[in-house]
Amino acid sequence: MSQQMLQLDALVMAMACLTTTQTDLGGGLGMVPPTLDNAQTSCPISALSGLNTRIQTLSNDIASVKEQIGGLQEQLVDLRRSGEPVLALGTTHDIGSRLPISGLLSSLDVQPELLAAQGNGAVTAPATPSNCLKQQHGVVRIRLRANVEPFFVFCDQKVRGGGWIMVVNRYDGSENFNRKWDDYRIGFGPLTTEFFIGLDKLHQITSSDNYELLVQLQNRKQELRYALYDHFGIGSESEQYHLNVLGKYQGDAADALRQHTGKKFSTQDRDNDESEANCAASQSAAFWYGSSCNLSNPFGLYQRLLDRDPDGYKGILWRGFLDGPKGSLKIVRMMLRPRSASP
Repeated sequence: MSQQMLQLDALVMAMACLTTTQTDLGGGLGMVPPTLDNAQTSCPISALSGLNTRIQTLSNDIASVKEQIGGLQEQLVDLRRSGEPVLALGTTHDIGSRLPISGLLSSLDVQPELLAAQGNGAVTAPATPSNCLKQQHGVVRIRLRANVEPFFVFCDQKVRGGGWIMVVNRYDGSENFNRKWDDYRIGFGPLTTEFFIGLDKLHQITSSDNYELLVQLQNRKQELRYALYDHFGIGSESEQYHLNVLGKYQGDAADALRQHTGKKFSTQDRDNDESEANCAASQSAAFWYGSSCNLSNPFGLYQRLLDRDPDGYKGILWRGFLDGPKGSLKIVRMMLRPRSASP
């Protein structure tokens, strides 16, 4: 065996001894580790198993922290939307303090599903993705451009090839969509339940690349339909988030969004529609209303009871599938994906 191999073998033995030998003499004082020259004679070969045990324990600790950070991400999204200080999530420091590598995991900006081991064994976070393509199904942190702040989105990888950023999710009425301008601007609802991503982020996403829009709808008879537009985009807040881009349609739910193209977004406290009435107030919702309030209303009132449908086009409506004036759809989902991902 070469001299280099002997030194390497001695080094491994020394590491094993350090992990299996009682070194704490009280008060934090440690025993001097064995030298490379006498490591083989002072420590048995069986000590190597102790090193393996320590490595496995550390791996288990890291996996546990990844799971806990995953749960904290959802809380972080809610805190940011409500305007509360991020420091309220002080529990992450407690989690990190229990690990030898707490410095590496103390930041909430680390995405657990993106942690990767490099060749030298260091744990690092790869570059933040710009969309949901080739990401996990669930909450993922994205950065649209290098010079903009990242934010969390819900990625859907189960529908039509995956890669979708969820924009709207409604399925049980747990979230109130009859809200004012500021709520629609920043978004509301947890990303893992019912929510709206927010007009600001919707504008950022659609102006960062060419995106297609998928709308999924289901009525109470469990009939599932869809509307797919090969291009979609909205303006900025200074433009009242007007719906300025709507591409070709395909699907079986009807091209109901077409009549809203070019319209500004309206809420009960920001009447931007072209009607004499305040459509958002009369429909108890918000949308890109035009001269008529009686078209599609996907942000309308969710109705749980079949015999108590809201009157006056206030329900969740999609013209051509469920027109109103009474009734409400059961499920509405809107998702965005870069057009380059289309087959």
